[in-house]
Amino acid sequence: MDWLQENVNLPRRLSARLWLITLPSAIVSFERRTKTPRLPKAARALGLLAGGAGVALGFMALRSPDTRIAYDGPMANLGRSPAIAGGLLGLAGAAFITRSTFLLLYTLGLAAVAGSERMEIEEPTSATLLGTD
Repeated sequence: MDWLQENVNLPRRLSARLWLITLPSAIVSFERRTKTPRLPKAARALGLLAGGAGVALGFMALRSPDTRIAYDGPMANLGRSPAIAGGLLGLAGAAFITRSTFLLLYTLGLAAVAGSERMEIEEPTSATLLGTD
């Protein structure tokens, strides 16, 4: 990863609109045009659970923005921001529901990059998502 960071000019910060709305819709559109293999239909139930957990974390972060999740392990810095964890869970749920392989890989990659603190992703709020910020 160090070679990639040194030789490719990657952004250091991703806006919430970009990582949560724009890129996922482009990924799903690309995947539909290329007719790539899809996830199994049984994964849809897992998508409902992941999406529901993401919505719950999002509402928790909306009601009390200073809340932090007490977790000390791999990707602990995602626990410091429940809205980001909720957004990632929501994306994973959408990937399972739509059976999108690339969207699931994008979500896992984004979680790995944000969890390793190599890139900072902006916390989603209604103001940043709707462009009123």
